[in-house]
Amino acid sequence: MTHTSPNAAGQSSEGQDLGGSGLLRRFLSLRTLLSFLVAGGLLGLSWVLADLRVEEIVAHLRAANPLLIAVAYVMFALTFPVRTLRWRLMLVNAAHRENVVPDYRSRDLFQILYISWFVNGVLPVKLGDVYRAYMARANYGTSLTRTLGTVFSERVFDVATLTGMVLVSAAVIVSSPDTSDDAGRILAIAAIGLGLLVLGVVFLLFFGKPIVRLLPQRAAGVYERFHSGVFDSWTWRTGPWLWLTSIAVWSLEMLRLGLVMRALGVVMEPAQVVFVGTAASLLLAVPTPGGLGAVESGILGLTRMIGVGSGLAGAVALVDRLITYWSVLVTGGLVFVLTKLKRQ
Repeated sequence: MTHTSPNAAGQSSEGQDLGGSGLLRRFLSLRTLLSFLVAGGLLGLSWVLADLRVEEIVAHLRAANPLLIAVAYVMFALTFPVRTLRWRLMLVNAAHRENVVPDYRSRDLFQILYISWFVNGVLPVKLGDVYRAYMARANYGTSLTRTLGTVFSERVFDVATLTGMVLVSAAVIVSSPDTSDDAGRILAIAAIGLGLLVLGVVFLLFFGKPIVRLLPQRAAGVYERFHSGVFDSWTWRTGPWLWLTSIAVWSLEMLRLGLVMRALGVVMEPAQVVFVGTAASLLLAVPTPGGLGAVESGILGLTRMIGVGSGLAGAVALVDRLITYWSVLVTGGLVFVLTKLKRQ
């Protein structure tokens, strides 16, 4: 899987050791332990506030439709090839700046991306994104900071897509006379969030270059490569494809959540499913491993806000996170170990 270029060695100063031993040290660090404690605290608080009862959740799980849950998992799994396609397109766009485009193989990029999700699930503050850039450099000799720029650009597409879906779904829900004021407040928050995202991108685009002149030479070089990764990862020609893949990814994610709800007997309007799914997905930004604690609390709180009982809402949150978090820990961990063994 390794296809390093001659300039890979010269980029070693861009990042620190993120190999297997480095990841293990970070996993055993106090910061990681504290992040899991915070996640546990969020889960415990949500459990108490929702007055969840184990017997109610178990009863709903026993009545669930296993076929629909299996199909929901397939929808989630299908997002990874689409994510890989989008990232590959971004990497190729960014590489054109150097006039040297590595032979990015979709199978390798899929493996790197999937392992990065596993790393994000066991380490806080999205360190899996850094590990993804590290693995791309190790395999293709690409700049670590430029590759991080493509990952950041990917996040911008994700957040913009999610925020747009939240705005549309919340607007549909708010227009209903039976809606609580909570949906209106979340709509306002989503609008503010989208505005801040647009302002941040505009700031980087128009004011990044003047600011970089004030930085030390080495820091300026790092910023230049990151800036290149962000803004060279898309073009007017490829932009529509990046939007289409982003919409496809999150449509599959919403379909997954809808199937989980249907499997457990929850009846919701499509706009309500999208509202719960997108708003909860934005909580992945919380710096606990894989958004643990925050996403579950979001699903639980949002489904209850729409009128689902506590026990049923808890079952939805549990099954959905078994698919989107715990399954990645198991399968991603297996891929990670097999990759390490293959390299030895």
